[in-house]
Amino acid sequence: MRGQKFGGKTLVEISKSLIGAKLNNKQNTIKISSTDLANTTPAISLMSLDFPTGKKEFINQIRPKTINEILPTTVDNTDTKTEIANLAVYTQPTERLTSLTTLSDDTLVFVTTVSTQKGHHSNLLFFDGKSSKSKKVSGFKKCNCTVENLIAIAGDKLIAVVSLAGGIPPFELVEIDLKNGKVTSDSDLGLPQLPPNIRLSNLALDPDGKIYATTLGMDGVTRLVQLDLDNRSMVTGTGKIVSLSPLTFDKKFLQKDLLSLTFSPSGEVYALANPEYEEANSLFSVDMHAGKMTLLSKAEVDKITYH
Repeated sequence: MRGQKFGGKTLVEISKSLIGAKLNNKQNTIKISSTDLANTTPAISLMSLDFPTGKKEFINQIRPKTINEILPTTVDNTDTKTEIANLAVYTQPTERLTSLTTLSDDTLVFVTTVSTQKGHHSNLLFFDGKSSKSKKVSGFKKCNCTVENLIAIAGDKLIAVVSLAGGIPPFELVEIDLKNGKVTSDSDLGLPQLPPNIRLSNLALDPDGKIYATTLGMDGVTRLVQLDLDNRSMVTGTGKIVSLSPLTFDKKFLQKDLLSLTFSPSGEVYALANPEYEEANSLFSVDMHAGKMTLLSKAEVDKITYH
């Protein structure tokens, strides 16, 4: 969708707003007892996170408003085989919303994962504002991998962070085919290999197309990084992970990873986090140069993006 340009930005871009998403637990309690979890995405609530103009007025001013309810959606590739194996220890079925991103046509893409006794499953859910469709993700190099994060870059290519251990490191960066949900580990994007003890998450795209993320390593500090795919290593031929500032809140290093990170069309950066282990998550503004996080408001959502 295109619009008239104002100061380098189109009217469509200027009108985009911050939204959040969370699992609809009431609907999902019903679904867990009655449907095929591996082939059905959970119910999701979309929330508007608009806040008053002027940062001094931000704190506790967000009043989330439900703008859409996405019902459980059956995947359209039920016959696709996925790489799963029975879990050794019995666990109750659990569902997670692990990522949210936006395509160039404003279609929202969610990643949901479900863990059952039969293994871990990841699905893509697409929502265009009126209808939804979903696909199983397949082609992992090991059984019971999960998609933990996803970002749509230029050309609507999907870069994902995959856990090789059911949600924890080691992680790897892959490309996922938008049309069939297939994972490609040797993408021509030149995605770098990740150290085995590093958690990489919260992929975010700035208005200039640069990719940012967070890492959490053995030192217990969450740090901003840039995923530089343009200046590739002469040795490996892959892109580089450029370390930036550690994140801080209340003058202390952030020791718990973010839940979500996003850029506004004008370049402002917002993070969803819960550094104090509270009942509800909170929305923060982020200074990308200093790494300083400033609390804006409580926000009872699991993921955020601009749409």
